[in-house]
Amino acid sequence: MSQPAVSRQIRDLEKDLGVALFDRIGKSLHLTEAGRRLDAEGGALLGQLERVVEVIRAYQVAGRGRVRIGASTTPGYYLLPAILGHFHRDFPNVEIQYVVKNSLSIEESIVRNELDLGVVGGHLAREDLLMEHVADDEIVCFCGRNHGLDKARRVSVPSLCRETWVIREKGSATRELFERWLAAAGGKLDRTIELNSPEGIKAMVETGIGISFLSIHAIRKECRRKQVRLLPVTGLRLTRPIYLVMHPDKHLPPDVEIIRNSIRRTLRDVNGSGRA
Repeated sequence: MSQPAVSRQIRDLEKDLGVALFDRIGKSLHLTEAGRRLDAEGGALLGQLERVVEVIRAYQVAGRGRVRIGASTTPGYYLLPAILGHFHRDFPNVEIQYVVKNSLSIEESIVRNELDLGVVGGHLAREDLLMEHVADDEIVCFCGRNHGLDKARRVSVPSLCRETWVIREKGSATRELFERWLAAAGGKLDRTIELNSPEGIKAMVETGIGISFLSIHAIRKECRRKQVRLLPVTGLRLTRPIYLVMHPDKHLPPDVEIIRNSIRRTLRDVNGSGRA
């Protein structure tokens, strides 16, 4: 800028603020007390603006941001941890926020923008979210090795309904799906013990106190170790999709986009209907 243009802008600024910013002594200019304060505050403000720009630009480069992911119980405990572990090794400076809740809670958190992505089993309760089918799952019934049904070659629905069930809490997509199937088959769960943890359910079933149903992914290890046994229930072939969920108005920063693609690739390789 030319010197006259600078002088004109200084006069306009002084007029707008209503104070003198410079003392004009001869041909020299000296900052007034107000001018020194404006210099300090203006410099701090410009520095803050630069830091804001740096923060925003950091999202153009992967490895510096934050990812907030939520999952329902089955993918949250048995499918996503390995994916998050690989991501952390590749991007150790990215902050990972991870929660495992039932499907309905995950959906609500996405709507409130408390999560960037969700991975849930079963159909969504809300229609205003984007969902992408990334895997399939199978719900199976099982018992402990000292339970009366352990040696059964075939289990009918009436036989199931006479048993004590150790099951998930209301709001669980797994429970909702199984109860719909059982009702269609003419059955009902009468004697139940409710727990909100699949690990707690497995521990109770192993003692012989009752039977249960969970994702095949949840009991693979216990089946291999012969701690539980899959029950051959007549007519039970219960599969469900696993969805990757996000809000339609969400703009994903690079780190979230990377982990979304990793979830897609990994879960599509999962054989959801494979037996343990």
